[in-house]
Amino acid sequence: MCSVRGSPGVSAWSVLVPAAWPKDSGLGRVVLEADLDGGVAGARYGVGVEPGSATLVADLRHVGDPSIPLQTAGRVLGDGAWLIPGPETAEAARRLWTADRAATSVSSSLAADSERVWLCDLGRVTPSSPTVPFLAAAAVTLLFCRDQPADLVQMPSRVALLQDTTAEVAVVVVGTPSYQRSELSEFFGCRRVWIVPADDDIVELSRQVWTNRRVRRSGTWRAAVDLASGLATPAGLREVSEA
Repeated sequence: MCSVRGSPGVSAWSVLVPAAWPKDSGLGRVVLEADLDGGVAGARYGVGVEPGSATLVADLRHVGDPSIPLQTAGRVLGDGAWLIPGPETAEAARRLWTADRAATSVSSSLAADSERVWLCDLGRVTPSSPTVPFLAAAAVTLLFCRDQPADLVQMPSRVALLQDTTAEVAVVVVGTPSYQRSELSEFFGCRRVWIVPADDDIVELSRQVWTNRRVRRSGTWRAAVDLASGLATPAGLREVSEA
């Protein structure tokens, strides 16, 4: 899960999607914060950053099996879902993911995990980012953008660049664009597009969604369910339909 411009809410959506994941999938869900600009999860959800992604990296070097460091590096979000926070500063984050090919080794381990879905919050990404190995290992890369023309017009070139490094690029447009999903899909050059609300309260929703069922009545929550169910569908995933 990443963006190429601004802050369209990738971190909040990375928490909402596992909360909305279909219950019958039988899979655990883990949010890994690997944002090179520094993480927000530790402060936002009051869990701190240690232990966190640095512990995950160190433990995976020794054991390889991500279920083991999950117990020491992760925080339980609820209902079979975990959060592994990243360093809060850009300097610490870049040191972590550039040292000893950490992104390559970690992403390979996560891709081999058949018991869990790993949702990696990469923040802003370019083809030269040290965290690109996560894209190479991903089943799908979700590229988030705002609905403003200046953001939308950049997507075709960004999608084309990332398609060289990942199995599939899907775009999540945050807001109310003046186009249907099929039109956006053709313009962006990707098979799947989701449109989700630009919710001013999305951070608070991501905080409460695990403990307060009443917040699951919003349009943002319904969009999270649609996004999660589309990602969870096996055998090529769901095709884009008209909005």
